[in-house]
Order: sequence, then C-alpha cells, then structure tokens
Amino acid sequence: MRLTDEELQDVLSRAEEIQRTARHGPEWNSELAAVVSAAEEVGFSRRAVERALSERLNLPARPVVGRLTWARSADGKFYVAEVLSASEEGAQVRFLGGSEHNLTLDHLRPCAFIPGERVVVNWPWWGPWTCSVVAYDAAKKRVKLNDGWGYTRTFPISEIWLAPDKAKPGAARNRVYATLLGVGAGAGAIIGSIITALLLR
Repeated sequence: MRLTDEELQDVLSRAEEIQRTARHGPEWNSELAAVVSAAEEVGFSRRAVERALSERLNLPARPVVGRLTWARSADGKFYVAEVLSASEEGAQVRFLGGSEHNLTLDHLRPCAFIPGERVVVNWPWWGPWTCSVVAYDAAKKRVKLNDGWGYTRTFPISEIWLAPDKAKPGAARNRVYATLLGVGAGAGAIIGSIITALLLR
C-alpha cells in the first residue's frame, strides 16, 4: 500500500496532534499525584478530584467494561455508548444506535450525567440546544434537562450528545490573518497594475 502525499500529510498531522495533546509520562503523573494528594489533605475524596481534573483538562476516560462513556462519532460529536471491551490504548464501544467501533482513549470522555453538566439535545421547536443536566434515571436511561429559560424536559440518553471539541485557540484567528493577507496581496497587485498602466500612458 502506497500513501499519496495528501494521505501522508494527514497521517503526520494527526500524529502530531496526538503527541501534542497526549498527557502521560512520569512528570505528568507526578504532577497529578501532587494535586490529588493536596486535595485529599483538605478533605476532598480522591474520586472527586480525579473526576474534576478529568473534566477540567478534558482527559481521556479510562473505559470500564459494561459502563457508559461518551464516544466520539464520525461527525465529531460525542454520543453515549456502552464499553464492550477495554485495553490500555482504547475500547470497543457500542453506540446506543447499535453500531460498534474501536476507539482510542482520546476519543472517549467520562459519562456520569452529573447535575449541571452541559449537553446538547434537539429541544422541541428550537433544534439543537445546549442544556444543563438536572437529574438522571439510570434504570430508564433518561435524563432530565433544563433549557436555561426555566423549562425542563426528560429525554432518552440516546438523544443527547456533547459538542465536538473546540478548535485549537488561535486557529480561527490564523484563518482570518491568512484571508486578510491574501486580500491585501490581491489589492496591492491591482493598485500596482493601475499605477503601472497610468505611468505607461
């Protein structure tokens, strides 16, 4: 199998992204251990601190067979899925819609439906809407959401998702700069052509 230049560039770009966002190694683990230890000294449980760190730093979830997880789909959104098998590198999951996929850890997120957690759902009359979790009924696999305007509704967890990861800081700004640079170069070329035409008369 021979990769085209474009495919090779995509592969290397993805490898760079994985390496840049990976959080592991002895230095990182010792830093996390220090934070957890300090929090335990003031009365927080290890589980609560680890969960808070995971949410705040968007760390990959450690998959547990039989539990639910947020799993990234082809559209970039994270949907609820059940962990079928797990390894150090990732997990095989079954989305609630039925399809099964093998995903790496960076495509998994902890799923607990904690009150206040922000999720997206197709809210009646509004379409996709970011809401807050009010309560979760694990037996019925339904979650009660608040739309931020005082209204609450209950939805099956199969109908909610997390928005795709935000673009890296500065990516949009860089696109704007590139566009402005292109426009400026184009405008400069037009003005230069006009001046040259006027001088040659």
